[in-house]
Amino acid sequence: MSSPQSSEISAGKAGGGFAVTASICAVFGLLGWAFDLWFFRVGPAQDWMVFYTVARAFFDGNLPLIFDGATLTAAINQRFADWLTYPLGPHPWVYPPPFLLLILPFGVLPPVLSLPSFVLAGFAASVLSVWRCLDRNLRRWPLIATLLLCPAVPFNVMTGQNAFYTAALLVAGLGGIARYPVLCGALLGLLSVKPQLCLMAFVALVAARQWRSLGSAAASACLLTLVSVPVAGLDMWRGWLDLVFGGNELYQSWLNVGRLNGIGVYACVSWLGAPGSVASLAQAAATIGSGGLVYWVYRQPASGAIRLAALLAATILAAPHASNSDAILLGLAASLYVTALPPQELRPHRLAIAAAVWISPLFNPPVLFRIGCVTPLLVAALLAVIAITIRGQSEAEPAAAAAPPLTAA
Repeated sequence: MSSPQSSEISAGKAGGGFAVTASICAVFGLLGWAFDLWFFRVGPAQDWMVFYTVARAFFDGNLPLIFDGATLTAAINQRFADWLTYPLGPHPWVYPPPFLLLILPFGVLPPVLSLPSFVLAGFAASVLSVWRCLDRNLRRWPLIATLLLCPAVPFNVMTGQNAFYTAALLVAGLGGIARYPVLCGALLGLLSVKPQLCLMAFVALVAARQWRSLGSAAASACLLTLVSVPVAGLDMWRGWLDLVFGGNELYQSWLNVGRLNGIGVYACVSWLGAPGSVASLAQAAATIGSGGLVYWVYRQPASGAIRLAALLAATILAAPHASNSDAILLGLAASLYVTALPPQELRPHRLAIAAAVWISPLFNPPVLFRIGCVTPLLVAALLAVIAITIRGQSEAEPAAAAAPPLTAA
């Protein structure tokens, strides 16, 4: 048995390692801001431009524009000519119709107000979800710092993507589910607007036997779909389904400029030179494996924070398409894992793996940095150490319960 003094020394060393790791991550986070501010200076907020132009097409009564990728891109270039140094390449709309409902409020504002409102509202939602929905005993400052400094954050801000919102829905939906099962399930149902990111959440609900939450999530997703029909119209649904299942020209253009610009297994394997069929098989294996791991994790008596860390990391690994902005989930997963661990369990290799995952968006996407192709391996390593940690803790609990009580000499 270790003495109290040796435990204090071990905890002190672990705390020092955490501080050093956090400092290194902060430096890389600042480098990420500097790089993305410079890189996107010639074409900022490209993804938000798609959202805004589609919202304006709705208010202008021009919904056919949405699924005409070439015309939509031309409209974006015309509307934002003063913002762009050069015309954008293909920027099609690839979201399901319910996503339109969520961006319409930002379409009533002028662009100079809409963009900051969109980004700041998402950031506020993600901070609120961390602050209100996670265990009160959890150190929150590393998570808030992640939402400010993780290299995925400036990428999300400078492209005008929606990763703050998806992060908020996942953290709030899974973090508060024990206290508010119906409400949190409804929040998870809203993730149906980005269906590739809600796969693991539904696996977790089934594994945890959260049937009320699962029913609430299904009802929320169905309600959002039903509301979208009179708002967006059946033609928009037909156009989206043709995009997803038809393999038309628009889909092929998105495949080249969208999916291969991501950080998922499919993109990484493709950039390593594998044909599309091999990349698809690798992605399918990653999705199935991630689902199995999430199911196992949510059947274990682990802390909510560590289980959520596994789910966020698995969400990126399992997604058929994940952008570099979605890697905010990876930053939160790494931060959750190390902050939820007892100080004596903050071993150097665990800190190193978590830090590598946290920093990885700086060297992504693989279309720009081929080293980004190792990202799925880093995520798999993080999931492995999380699984080992959970197994170790579950084995330690019965042993501690079986140990005879200490008695005075």
